[in-house]
Amino acid sequence: MINRLQVTNVFVSDQNKAHDFYVNKLGLKVKVDMNMPGMRWLEVIPDGAETSISLSLPWPGMSVKGGATGMLFDTSDVNGAYATLKARGVHFSQEPTAQPWGGIEARFTDPDGNEFALVQRTA
Repeated sequence: MINRLQVTNVFVSDQNKAHDFYVNKLGLKVKVDMNMPGMRWLEVIPDGAETSISLSLPWPGMSVKGGATGMLFDTSDVNGAYATLKARGVHFSQEPTAQPWGGIEARFTDPDGNEFALVQRTA
């Protein structure tokens, strides 16, 4: 049966600009960057993670619209990560905020308006 989530996808308008953002600003690592017939496969991953993110151009007839991705990045220090990422030019739509479920969450967007949560879970 199903063992794990291997890769998820984020649609971007420009893979070079996405590479710069996800690698140089967020600090993710390139897992795969290869040219295939008619396309480039670009996959990035946080250190120690199993699930990677494919940064894909939209399929024919599709456009990049941005918006909520439903993806959460985990951190043990949301305030420190927020300060570092903000200093690197990452746009935050929400500063670190205590949540009713006990954790702290901030929200940021990539250059295409795809929104992510940065979450620190508490015991």
